[in-house]
Amino acid sequence: MAPQILTTPEQVDAVFTAPPLLSTVDFCWRNTYVDCRWEPPGETPAEVATPWHAIVLFTQLPDTAVAERCIDGQFKIERVHPGDILVLPAGVGQRSRWNVPGEFMNLVFDPAALGRSLDEAADGTTYELLPHFATQDLLVLQLGLVLRRLLQTGTPSRLYAESLTTTLAVHLLQTYATRKPRLATYSGGLAQAKLQRVIDYIHSHLDTDLSLDTLTTLAGMSPHYFAQLFKQSTGFAPHQYVIRCRVERAKALLTRPDLAIADIAYQTGFANQSHLNRHFKRLLGITPGQWRQR
Repeated sequence: MAPQILTTPEQVDAVFTAPPLLSTVDFCWRNTYVDCRWEPPGETPAEVATPWHAIVLFTQLPDTAVAERCIDGQFKIERVHPGDILVLPAGVGQRSRWNVPGEFMNLVFDPAALGRSLDEAADGTTYELLPHFATQDLLVLQLGLVLRRLLQTGTPSRLYAESLTTTLAVHLLQTYATRKPRLATYSGGLAQAKLQRVIDYIHSHLDTDLSLDTLTTLAGMSPHYFAQLFKQSTGFAPHQYVIRCRVERAKALLTRPDLAIADIAYQTGFANQSHLNRHFKRLLGITPGQWRQR
């Protein structure tokens, strides 16, 4: 019997006992959806699949965690530990039963977007992932926990989150794809005209929620290679460069006593005054208020 295909968030939520503890809004980070959930002992009501590639990352589990799992027709009883992941490719059926409560994350990718992390011409069939039972993957754990912290702050940087999901996508393709991509290594950075085009755009849109896709489109290359070459040119990852530009803009605006610091935060693209304070002090060693009083 074919698995039940879940095509809406409501259908996916119905598989679980409760809504997610944390989640993105739809597929907002380069067509990637992230949530964090807690579930009591139980089982999936039927064999299910989705049209997306899903990575299940187990973050908190007792030592006694055991799961009975069927993925793509293969059955296995396995111990599960924090840091283990499941790789559930698009369209592949799975059914599970587990014996203890636990916390886990779903890292869900649109198949075409996964491939476009490396190749801007990729579609949903360019790269296929192989299903995997519980597998320890420390890089996915590290990236997943950073994404969770971004969701917990309530003020995630879209550009930073998309940089993380791009790194995660490339790792998945290198590690779990049926056809491993060959990663080219470039040196010398972006061509000067492309670099200037991107920098001009950043400076004229500092007050907006900049996206990695927009910057990579301006440069005419995939997110992975853009991030690599941009850092060679500037010395900073794209999100780090943008934060520094925003702090510099805030420094200039702090000379205007008519502007409240909260207004300066919004005008420079920070989520709120606290967000500005954190990055301002990290880079300059003092708060915006202390800088203004000098």
